[in-house]
Amino acid sequence: MRSKFLIVLLFVSILSACTSINDRPVESNTASQGIDSRNKQISQLTRWTINGKIAFINNQERQSATLHWQKDEAEKTESLNLSTLFGIKVLELNQQRDNFTLEVDGEYYQTQDLDYLIYSLTGLNLPTRAMSHWLKGIAFLPTDKLTYNEKTQLPESLLSYYNDKKWLIKYSQYHHIGRYQLAKQLTISQGNLRIKIAIHSWNI
Repeated sequence: MRSKFLIVLLFVSILSACTSINDRPVESNTASQGIDSRNKQISQLTRWTINGKIAFINNQERQSATLHWQKDEAEKTESLNLSTLFGIKVLELNQQRDNFTLEVDGEYYQTQDLDYLIYSLTGLNLPTRAMSHWLKGIAFLPTDKLTYNEKTQLPESLLSYYNDKKWLIKYSQYHHIGRYQLAKQLTISQGNLRIKIAIHSWNI
């Protein structure tokens, strides 16, 4: 049972499509794009798929999984799968409008409040609603604070007080994905919890 709950944590803390042919590292602000301009552009990116790996780390242990996450914010549809390195499914999440279905170890849970479902399973308040924003390097709450790299003008970190807890997100290895500039590595920290996400491919 405890293992099942840790797998759930892997999802919330928060993910094989082909990588874009325009996927190349960002070395400087070659797009000549200001901070406000990028934030507006990224806010309009509402349909995307990512593939990669995710690791959940605390003082006692580390667990990792492969990640596939597809989201259409405009249509309110979502599909997220976590599996072991051997391809065994450990978690599947599906959203249709305001309804969520979560499968963990063959057990199904349905809710319209994903935050509450995760809390009921784990006892923890985690940033389920903010993740799709933080993943793109934009604020979810008006009070979220972003710091930017002086050379690239891209987000280096984001500080948020979500559910009365302090969350710190650090970004690295930005790539040009089509006309967007998106991070391929990020670390999310809250207390003793760290979640590391390595994105192998963005498909937009």
